[in-house]
Amino acid sequence: MSDHTSGNAPTVRDAAVLAFTSSLGPFAVNTYIPGFYIIAEEYGVTLPVVQQSLTLYLMAFAIGTLFCGALSDTFGRRRVLLNGMVLFALASIGAMTSPNIYMLFFWRVVQGLGAAVGQVVTQAIVRDRWSGLHATRVNGLIAMFFAVSPALSPVIGGEIIVLFHWQAAFAFLALYALSIALVVLLWLPESLPPHARQPLRLRSTFANYGHGLTHKAFMAGALSHGCLFMGGIIYTAGAADFVINIMQFGVDEFIWLTAPLICFSVFGSWCCTHLIRRFGQGGTMAIGLALMILPGLIATFTDYVLRPGYPWIILGPAVYQIGMHVCRPVMMVMNLDYFPNNRGMASSIQQFFVTTGFAFCCAFLAPLAIGQAWKYSLIMGVCAVVVALLWLYALKARAACWPETARG
Repeated sequence: MSDHTSGNAPTVRDAAVLAFTSSLGPFAVNTYIPGFYIIAEEYGVTLPVVQQSLTLYLMAFAIGTLFCGALSDTFGRRRVLLNGMVLFALASIGAMTSPNIYMLFFWRVVQGLGAAVGQVVTQAIVRDRWSGLHATRVNGLIAMFFAVSPALSPVIGGEIIVLFHWQAAFAFLALYALSIALVVLLWLPESLPPHARQPLRLRSTFANYGHGLTHKAFMAGALSHGCLFMGGIIYTAGAADFVINIMQFGVDEFIWLTAPLICFSVFGSWCCTHLIRRFGQGGTMAIGLALMILPGLIATFTDYVLRPGYPWIILGPAVYQIGMHVCRPVMMVMNLDYFPNNRGMASSIQQFFVTTGFAFCCAFLAPLAIGQAWKYSLIMGVCAVVVALLWLYALKARAACWPETARG
């Protein structure tokens, strides 16, 4: 199989541009979370109702990921990125001016469709330009920058909401999307040349998706990646409850949850490439999985029995972040190995399961955990165990199919 990858090593600038390009999704999720109680009061609804605006956004995001990768395989990466950012900016203005909760729901759906392009297309760009250790390294560098987005966005959102109002958070998001569009225009070259693009034929497109969805090794890896993300994102899905009710902090004090998660996430991403050089992909994954499973089990016990206060209550999720960011770059590269000619499609399916996991957290798991720290830890620990089981199956299936489908 042909592989149009570059031999040039990725630079920090490459990683920074790609991380910024893919960071809109987390900002769109978290920036307005500190205002949930204010939005509920203004619209005359309950907190769980407002939280469904997040669920709807994530569902639309997940659906969008299934199409934008294939579109980028046909029309090129830059064009799809630019159109997605413009659509998101327009939807942000709509959300900012929503007269009721139902219009907010609608515009959050449109936002989800626009934001979906970022993470999917940047994953495809990485595999367009690099392979092997280079691809893993750039994913690790991207993760270091990317780790800041979901952790920093509620802090920024909280300050904006306190200083202005919750609508201002959506004005910020519109400007953020337009800033990404400008960066794409100025500093992100097209990575998919015209001769490598796939014609947009519905029958072949659905056939490619069918092949991806029935590929045992790829699907096990994609599901494992989704569960990996779900275990770490449960604290974001329930951030309004965890910070305000469990930690007993204010609307503008989300930093006490997010700052440690930022630091441990960046540290995990930094560790990833160093661990790969010493232990290889298999050893790195084993270390990362251990760093996820053990904190989940220990934190569940201590939160239930000892009920520690801050900062000990976030030690478990912080260590999980190390393991998660050690594993993610390896998983992302290995999962896209199977489809060198349809990386956009493969990225779409992979991102679909990540976003669906987040939506599942928001709709079902976070409401179950409300008010109980040990329940958050239990969800995190169970996700880690499921990740390990799925990844072991993925490796077994990979060994069987590698000679035919994963070379390159």
